[in-house]
Formats: sequence, C-alpha cells, structure tokens
Amino acid sequence: MNKKLKGFTLMELIVVLAIIGILTAIFIPSWMNWIAMSKVRKQNNNARVIFNAAQTVVQDYKFRERKLDDSSKSVGNGNFYFYWDGHNGVASGDATNVGSAEFATSFANQVNRMYGDAPETAYRIYVNNYMVQSVVAASGNTNRNKGSYPTKQKERNSVSVQNFDMNSIVLNP
Repeated sequence: MNKKLKGFTLMELIVVLAIIGILTAIFIPSWMNWIAMSKVRKQNNNARVIFNAAQTVVQDYKFRERKLDDSSKSVGNGNFYFYWDGHNGVASGDATNVGSAEFATSFANQVNRMYGDAPETAYRIYVNNYMVQSVVAASGNTNRNKGSYPTKQKERNSVSVQNFDMNSIVLNP
C-alpha cells in the first residue's frame, strides 16, 4: 500500500515566505506615508477651522472698535500674532493691549469656543490689518505633522517632516 504524504515542501514554504517578505517591504513604507499624510490633512482641516473662527473674532473686534482711535483699541491697527499651546494663549503685536493677558485670554476663549479641539491642538495665528493671514496647527507643540491654512502644508516645501517648535514657525505664506 502506497501512502501519499500531504503538505508543503521546504522549498515551497521558502518561496511563499520570500513573496510575503517582498510584499511587506513594499506595503509598509506606503502605509506609513499614507498615515503621515492623513495626519497632515487633519491638521490642514484644523487650521482651516481655526482660520475661520479667528477671522470671525477679529472682524468682531474691528466692528466694535471702528470708531475708536488706535490708542483705545484692543488690537491697535489690527496687526498681531496669537499663539495657543493647548492650555494658554499669548498674543504679541503693535498695540499695548495685545500683549496683555486679558486680551490673550479673551481672544483664546472666543476662538476656542468655535473650535472644539483646542485642548489637543497647538496653533499660531497671524493677523494683519484685521484680516487673518495664516494659521499653522499641530496636535502638539512639537508634533512633526503640521497643517496650515490658507496654504496647505503639502503645497509647501515638505516642512511637515521637519522637527521644530511651533514657536519658530513663520506664519507668512
């Protein structure tokens, strides 16, 4: 009686493992790139929401202060930077009131009321002449995947792969 053995030979197993290894070597870098790009897209969307919220707040300031002289206005001539680290806000600009903790707290509360993910997001806003010029956002102060608006991060010179502090970002597009 001739018994037939069932199963794979050693050579067949080696070939299958080699094919799986090659496919994995191709798939993993593509997958990692896809994950990184999805994080950048998320931050681009966050930056757009923050941009719109900040523009609403800034226009409210402009409307309320339109008849006041520059020395009485909260934001002077409407030029300032605002930085939010996820917990605290800091503003700097031409007007003396912009640098105050009261203005920073008020501005942060108004923007973050419209943007719900503020505790998980660090962002910088650049305002010129009561118009928001640009916003850069990241899911942490030193996160490598940053998003920006109105210029999308992918359209810039791959700044998303650099590792630097949100404080060092120049917001002019």
